[in-house]
Formats: sequence, structure tokens, C-alpha cells
Amino acid sequence: MTLIIIFLIVAATLQVGIFLYSRNLKKQWKSDDVLTKYNIKSRSDLFAALNRRDIPEEDLTKLNDIYDQPE
Repeated sequence: MTLIIIFLIVAATLQVGIFLYSRNLKKQWKSDDVLTKYNIKSRSDLFAALNRRDIPEEDLTKLNDIYDQPE
């Protein structure tokens, strides 16, 4: 009986750890994704974002690389 309780505690702890880790990864992916960050859904939105002055240079470089890719 004690062995089952120990196993359940370890399994629950592992599940919580995996959940927190995956939530952290998702947050990092969202912050790195410039299309989501600037709400770009089409090529025309992308072109308009390239002409905005309030976007940092690093993000403009990423957006320009995406824009230069063939459709």
C-alpha cells in the first residue's frame, strides 16, 4: 500500500513538472514568434508591418526574412 502511494506522489509530481515546463516553452515560443506578436495573418499585413517604425530592428529582420521566402 505504501508503495502505491509513493508511486502516485511521484507520478503527480512528474505531471506537474511537465505541465510547468511545457507552459514555459509555449511562452518562449510565443515571445519569439513575430507573426503572432504583431498579429500578422496575411502577406499584406506583413508588408504593412515592414513599413512600421515602432517595430525593433531585430523583429524587422525576422519579418523581412519571412517576406522574402517564396509563397
